[in-house]
Amino acid sequence: MKRSHITSGSASGTPRLCRFVLPVTLALSAVAAPAQQPSVVGQWRGVFQGITITIVIQPNGQYSQLTQKGTAMAQQSGPYKLYAPNTIAFSVTEWQPKTMPVYHATGTTGGYYTQQPMVKPPNAMFTYVFNGPNTMILTDQLLHGSMTMVRVP
Repeated sequence: MKRSHITSGSASGTPRLCRFVLPVTLALSAVAAPAQQPSVVGQWRGVFQGITITIVIQPNGQYSQLTQKGTAMAQQSGPYKLYAPNTIAFSVTEWQPKTMPVYHATGTTGGYYTQQPMVKPPNAMFTYVFNGPNTMILTDQLLHGSMTMVRVP
């Protein structure tokens, strides 16, 4: 009777693994599965050139962003889309402020303010790299500037 490479006989009639299968099985089970990348969903905060940027990325495909320096603030929001490899695109559909005050001088004494419309902020595309589950580096694909973002609990 020819012996199988998978099982070998035993006195009790129950098949058992041969000497080659068990070491291979153990070796294959020891190979770690690739670590799953953290999710971009959540609230993130970073500072770029003295400007604090907070981005909330929601699981429903929407984001909101608050940009602040001192008392000046701007907001924008809209849909985002993930692209491989590790790229996220933000589309601006809503933003504040929509107008800004502009001072008009009328000579040596006085002047007046008017409200001028603010143009829509540009859409943006970033690549991202995680440095752990709560830190990622965003790199702007147009300007090539990078910013470290930390997940806010």
